Amino acid sequence: MTSTASHSPRPTGGVSRLVAREARIVGIKDFSTPTLEAVDRRRSQLWTMAFSGLVCLAAAVALLTSGAGHYLGFANRAGFRVGTVVLVVALAAYVVEKERHLRRLARLLVDERVLGAALSNRLKELAMLYEAGKAMNSVLVVDDVLQLILSSAFELLEASSGSIMLLENNDVLVVVCEVGNASARGARIKVGQGIAGRVAVDREPLLIQGNVSERRNLKVDSAVSVPLLHRGQLLGVLNLNGTAERAYSEHDLRAVSLFAEHAAIAVANARLYEAERALSAKLSHQVVHDPLTGVANRVLVTDRLEHALERGPRANLCTAVLFVDVDNFKLVNDELGHEMGDQALSAIAQRISECVRPSDTVGRFGGDEFVIVCEDLTGSAGATDIADRILDELRLPLAPEFGERRISVSIGVATCMPHADITADALIREADRAMYQAKMEGKARVVTTGGRRPREQLRSSRSLGA
Repeated sequence: MTSTASHSPRPTGGVSRLVAREARIVGIKDFSTPTLEAVDRRRSQLWTMAFSGLVCLAAAVALLTSGAGHYLGFANRAGFRVGTVVLVVALAAYVVEKERHLRRLARLLVDERVLGAALSNRLKELAMLYEAGKAMNSVLVVDDVLQLILSSAFELLEASSGSIMLLENNDVLVVVCEVGNASARGARIKVGQGIAGRVAVDREPLLIQGNVSERRNLKVDSAVSVPLLHRGQLLGVLNLNGTAERAYSEHDLRAVSLFAEHAAIAVANARLYEAERALSAKLSHQVVHDPLTGVANRVLVTDRLEHALERGPRANLCTAVLFVDVDNFKLVNDELGHEMGDQALSAIAQRISECVRPSDTVGRFGGDEFVIVCEDLTGSAGATDIADRILDELRLPLAPEFGERRISVSIGVATCMPHADITADALIREADRAMYQAKMEGKARVVTTGGRRPREQLRSSRSLGA
């Protein structure tokens, strides 16, 4: 872009004093606020007076040079003739001088109007930039920020079409937001190719004037393309195409360049917010999930079970705990190594998750032990059905990398009936004891405990010494 030197406008106070002075010279009475209309009226008055004077002088000269003029003795005197010439010259000089001041006054008024309009437009642009910057910084979702940037740029420059391209992998620009050419979304160009690619390399705004033909036969009379830079880092490129009635100028390029600085800050802030939100979600997930298998950990399982036990009495529904232990898992680690053993645990956790309902919670309690919380059951049969599905699924051989090894599990099931008096830890211990009973009975099986009795029955049995 060819930079042009900026000229400071003449102070408005000086212009007003010159206007007042010229208005006083040409005889405009209301010189405090002269207008171009007043100048035109004064010019009409001046030329009417000059024309009338010239007509009168012409009539007098014609009279004096006629036959009747010989009877007027003063007409033949040299003084009279010289005075007539001087009067004509003085009138002409007066008219020319006033016309010169009128023209200067008109030029000053035009300059003042142009300056006022320029200042008004500048204030309007600054107000739009301020409002756009405030709006962009109040939005923290990248897609919403991009849409807001493009819509604000359209309002600022009255564009016919445009797009925002973001840098990807440091060598490709991708159209992520556009208006006026829906098929361009997702288009990719190499950095250095095309107008936007050149702007990305030079990192300088570019003004295109004349008939420009872009891809897909989109023709525009003028366009601007500016880089989105934040702390020296290129984020992307903003492209705007003008309308047939609006050809962009250097002034428009400077305005959109200033706008692009605010836009780049908004994009950077939105990206930072999304990165922090993703990191926060990841950390929150890691706090309550097992890092190896991805299922819930002991903390989350206990929390879900406590909430289920609180809701069960209100909904008159049962809650069950399934305690799953992999049989002879030590042999897998000894024969295949701990790394393959970890992969086997992940595969087992995945298979268990596929056997439960969406409302159930699968968690790893440590080692090769898994706990499943089953909520909103109508009876103990529902938990037993889930346990049987898990048992059948895990009887199938694992993937070939495990040598088609077959894995079996022992499952203990403890069910809490509605209004039963039991804590989450106690219900898990009951399921754990049932699992050990399954192992003692030969492994690869399901053992269930008796359903918990309601609190009223439990209290009465305690009072009887049961």
